[in-house]
Amino acid sequence: MYKEFQNIIKKFSNQKVIVWGDLILDEYIYTTTGRISREAPVLVTEFESNEFKLGGAGNVVLNIKSLGAKPIPVGFIGEDSDGKILKEILKKNGIKLDYLIEVQNYKTPKKSRILSGGESTKKQQVLRIDKLNRLEINNTLYKKIEKILLDLLENIDLLIISDYIFESAKPDILNNIKKSFPSKLVTIDSRNNFLKFHNTTIATPNEPEVKRMFPDNNFYSEKDFFKAGLELLEKIEAEGIILKRGHKGLIVFEKNKKPKLINIYGSSDIVDVTGAGDTVISVLSLSLLSKASLLLSAQLANIAAGIVVMKEGAYPIHYKELYNELK
Repeated sequence: MYKEFQNIIKKFSNQKVIVWGDLILDEYIYTTTGRISREAPVLVTEFESNEFKLGGAGNVVLNIKSLGAKPIPVGFIGEDSDGKILKEILKKNGIKLDYLIEVQNYKTPKKSRILSGGESTKKQQVLRIDKLNRLEINNTLYKKIEKILLDLLENIDLLIISDYIFESAKPDILNNIKKSFPSKLVTIDSRNNFLKFHNTTIATPNEPEVKRMFPDNNFYSEKDFFKAGLELLEKIEAEGIILKRGHKGLIVFEKNKKPKLINIYGSSDIVDVTGAGDTVISVLSLSLLSKASLLLSAQLANIAAGIVVMKEGAYPIHYKELYNELK
């Protein structure tokens, strides 16, 4: 089977992929633990350094790039300093910015993680501060997004939607797109509500999201997850669903087939789950674009996720790294 996976990965090279969604700037602030403050019962830490990475749709873009394909990011970005840093990271990675729409007074989404520890100990996250956009986005900008997507889909067969509730992706735009391109491959990962996004080919919810969508289901056993997954598959009229269950692995739902369980790959002593869902949808989507079956695509994505959860922060998996894991 590993040889089959390697053959799938070889087909990733130079595939063009549209990534539509919310590009987030991830900031990591490293500090040294000092003492308890006299002012309040809180930790006093001393700043050491900070670094920036891409999160959300930005991490999907970097995953697609590092897997050997050509990502085309589409979405909103602010004219602020965080937007400039985000663009610099994309440029440094050789990714074109032609279809990012700069919006005046829009706050580029940012997640600032403060990590602290002793001088010779591992840093642990002690606080996260999110910067969210509260500006209502003008409908003309959504029309612009729709036109961009329609133009790009003339020559590109895969659209990945990475929806982190920062309003770049809209269900009605997807509906209009699918009327013009009903056969295009559309995969989605959404923190919003998968039930709003009909007309996707494959959806990749995680366990807490499915539980929120079906509050009357007690979820005592795997049968409860099977029931919810099959119901979601029917409601959003998708061809398949990959239910992400953290250290329990994945469940694959496919039209007219029994659900399939995929156990976690590698160790269950996970280092960091940040960005693992972005890796899953990236590898899954490229595999499907390479004409692999949904089950094989999910199995390969599961292996990739097993690698990245052993890394710190949002970690884009590299083509060679995944390929060599399968030797």
